[in-house]
Parts: sequence; structure tokens; C-alpha cells
Amino acid sequence: MTMPAAHVFQSDAPDARPLSGQGPGDRLPPIDVLRLLPGMFVAALDRPWSDTPFGHSGFRIDSETQLGVLRQHCRQVFVDPDCSLPELADAIKAAAVLSGALDLALSEIDVEDSRKQEAKESAGANAASRKPARIASALRQAARNASSLMNPAPKRRDDVHTGRQAREHLRQVLRAQDGPTTARDDGTAARIRRWLRPGTGKAGATLVSGGLQKLRERYGPSIGVIEPAVPGPISEMLEPAAAAHARMVRAIDRLFTQVRLGDIPAIVTLDEPIEGFVDVITKSPDAMRWTQAIYAQRAPRPNPAPAVALNLVIFGRSMGMTPELLHELARIGLLLDLGKVLLPQELLEHPGVLEPKDYALVQQHVNIGLDLLERSQSVSPFVRNAIAQHHERMDGSGYPHRLRGDQIDLPGRMAAIVDTFHGLTAVRAYANPLSVENALSALNEWSNTLFCQELVEHFARATGIFPVGTLVELRSGEVAAVVEQRPGPRPRLRLAMIANADKGPIRDTGDVDARGSDAAGNDAARMRIARGLRIGAWGLRLPDRRG
Repeated sequence: MTMPAAHVFQSDAPDARPLSGQGPGDRLPPIDVLRLLPGMFVAALDRPWSDTPFGHSGFRIDSETQLGVLRQHCRQVFVDPDCSLPELADAIKAAAVLSGALDLALSEIDVEDSRKQEAKESAGANAASRKPARIASALRQAARNASSLMNPAPKRRDDVHTGRQAREHLRQVLRAQDGPTTARDDGTAARIRRWLRPGTGKAGATLVSGGLQKLRERYGPSIGVIEPAVPGPISEMLEPAAAAHARMVRAIDRLFTQVRLGDIPAIVTLDEPIEGFVDVITKSPDAMRWTQAIYAQRAPRPNPAPAVALNLVIFGRSMGMTPELLHELARIGLLLDLGKVLLPQELLEHPGVLEPKDYALVQQHVNIGLDLLERSQSVSPFVRNAIAQHHERMDGSGYPHRLRGDQIDLPGRMAAIVDTFHGLTAVRAYANPLSVENALSALNEWSNTLFCQELVEHFARATGIFPVGTLVELRSGEVAAVVEQRPGPRPRLRLAMIANADKGPIRDTGDVDARGSDAAGNDAARMRIARGLRIGAWGLRLPDRRG
């Protein structure tokens, strides 16, 4: 296998751009579920779609049943006014003002109260006693603003100033709520860029040492045991990666077939393929990333298990885990959704809201998988616990046991992050995927509520905004595939140009390659990345050249 012809350029990948354009709730107002009305279009939730009975895409509310389910599983949702009924435009603005004003008021009140924590206890008690009154006052003001939006009074000359103030208040609220961030956050884009800012410049480093030490202190000595090896040239590892990946796919496909036929899964048959799989990832994660991307593009129905295993192993590798634990992480990724093999496919791909009994059945895939593993008697407690906990959430809203906080082990927390990331970025029959950067943005939004924020930050560093095997759009409008990352103080990306600015195929790649890596002036500006793209954007495919 040979890599496609490519153009190497200096990329400010960690600080490339604000995360926007495809993420959950991007530029949409968050609205409290109690203020939803039939006819509003729900574009995104405050949690992964997979944590709810809904399909993995937006929908217009058309029944009280849907409202009830939303109120049961979510606190806020993101409503798209353009896809909602036109007559609800004012109601959506009013609901956004109410939700935004409450969030802003709570944020300001929390900050004020936190400053008084070190004051005398009596002063703190007085502050706490005034909190409900302050919240009520904020809500009354928001209600007045919302009422003026929905029922504007006839304008008089002396009302012009007041009207401008109301409109400016609305703009400020919506601007504060722009994208998946909230007023309590300092901005998703800024946080992601800080996470991915280059550290010491050491070629094999993926995490600032202080951050790794912090994780080690929290999660124990399994972290930071091995220094991640400096990756070798990706071109030298493509053939071994392709062979190891093919063996892994055959092995997991055979095991899933055993389960469908009612046989006890022979988990031990995964041991040898896992060894080769992990060995390649340890030496060159990007070679396996490229191989997985090509497989997902070429296979009629790609098995999702190898992708989950790949991301978990890369996650663990970047945390300095031992080869033994990396093997266990690969096994977790492969077997995470083993129980879904016995569920009806039409149930797993149902595009609308599931009936309560059907959603309860989907949730049973965790226990079904554990039963299958128990029968095989060939997995460790480390693997079993991670599979049991990969749908648990830090705030206790997960399943099957509603564990919260420290009740969820490290492997379970890691599996939850990777499983959700895969669900956001993978091509599905019932939903478009997100780009990697917008998936990381979503994980950031949900961190500390659903996921451990420290681990989400580390996963973002290990993954990167533009990993190998993804598509990017340049500032010129052209599209390229990321075929290699070259670490350093300022990481360099090797790109293969695949589409012109009009998104048509590039017929003469020689001219692009001939410009070399020292492009300056306009060429250098043209080669800057504007944004990452989802898989299959504009129907484009990765260049698959085998030699």
C-alpha cells in the first residue's frame, strides 16, 4: 500500500479555527424542555442521542408523547427556528430569552455566592436566603422581555429607546448562548484550542506532563507507566496495519456470527489478532487510523467494533498504559456492544422515538453482552466492568444501574467517552455524522455532567482536531484528506488534495504537489485549514491508492 500524493504544509492545527458549523446546537438557542411546544424542531439535545429513546437526528415535535419523553431525559434542547412552524418564531425567541436569562442569572448568582464562601458563616446564610428571591426577580424580568417580544405594543416615538434595549437584550442572550456553549463557559472553541496547544514539542508526547501526573494521582499507577514511543514513518507501517486490521475484522466478524447462531462466543480467538492490532498502533497510530478510515469507506456494512477498539487503544497509549492494558482496552472496544448482535437491526436503526418497551430492550444490550461474556468465561474483571459501565454517566442519568461519580471505574469512563465519540462521528443509516472537531466540541459540552472532564480533555489531545483519515476544507474552498501528522512545536499535516473549491475532483494533482512544502505568500494562506469535515461530505471519498 502506498500513500496518495500529498502536499506538506505548516498547520496551526491546534488553533486552526473556532469549532462551529456542524456541532450540536451550533448557533441555535437552548430552550428549557418545559417551554417546548408542538411544531418546534429539536435539532440537538443536551446529551448524546444514544442516551435517549430518540433516533440520532432532529425532529419536529408533533405529539405530547414526544414532549413527555424530552422532559424525562433532557433539561434543555436546541431548537431550529428555520425548521419549526413559522408561526412559532416569536415563541421560540421568547423561550430562548427565558432560558437564557435564567442561566445567566444562575451563573451570576453562583459566582456571587462562591465569593462569599470564605466569609463568615452568618453572611453566607443570609446570601443563601436571598437566592430564591434573586432568581425570581431574574425570571420576572425575563418574562417581561419575552412578553414584549410575543405581544409588541404599538410603537410611539418615546418607545423607540425601550424597544432598542429589548432587542439588544435578546441579541446579548442569544449571543451568549451561541453554539453548544453556555454563559457559564468560557467558550468551547477556546477550551478545545487550549487542550490541543502544543506542549514541549517532543515528537512522541501527546499530553503535558503535569496533566498526566494529575490523572495518575486520581486514577492510580496504571497511568504513566510507559512513555509513548515516537511514531515511525506512516508509510513504513501501512502494510502491517492493513494486514493486522484485516485479521481483526475477520476475527470479530466470525465471533459475531457465532453469537447470531446461538453459540457461545469464543473470545480467545481474538487474542492473536489483538496482539498484532495493538502492536501496530503502539508503533504508528496514524497508520492504523488511515487503514480504518479506508475500511469504513470501502466496506458495504463496516463492523464498528474495530474503530471503537482503535480509539480506546490510542487513548490508553497516550496515557502511558502498559501493553497488557492496551490489549484489554482493545478487547473492551471489540466487545462493547456484543449484546446488540442479538437485537433486531430495525430496532437499532429506528429513526423516530422508540416506544418505552423498545427503548428498554435496547438498553438491555448491556446485560445481554455481559451474559454472553459470562458464558464464555474468558474476560477479565477489567473488561467486564468497562462493558457494564459504558452507558453510565457521571450525573447518574445513565443505565443500567444509574451509577454516578466515583462509582464508575476508569475503564468504564474511558469506554463511555469513546463509544459516544464513535456514535457522533460514524456513518449511520439514520443520521449524518459530525466532524471530529464538532464531536470533540459536543464531548466538551457534556463533560463534568455526563463524562469526566479531565479524561475528555485528554481524549481530545490524543485524537486531535484533524486526525489522519479525515477530510478538511481549506480557506480557498478546496478539500483535502489528512494523510499524515508530523508532531513538533508546531505540528505539520500532510494533505492529499482531492477536490477543487467547487467540490469537483482535482484532475491534475501534479501541480499541487509541485509547489512543495515551502509555499509562501498567497499559496501559504490558501493552504490554511478552514474547518474539518464529516465523513462523506459532498460525496467525497478518501484517495485509496494501493501499490
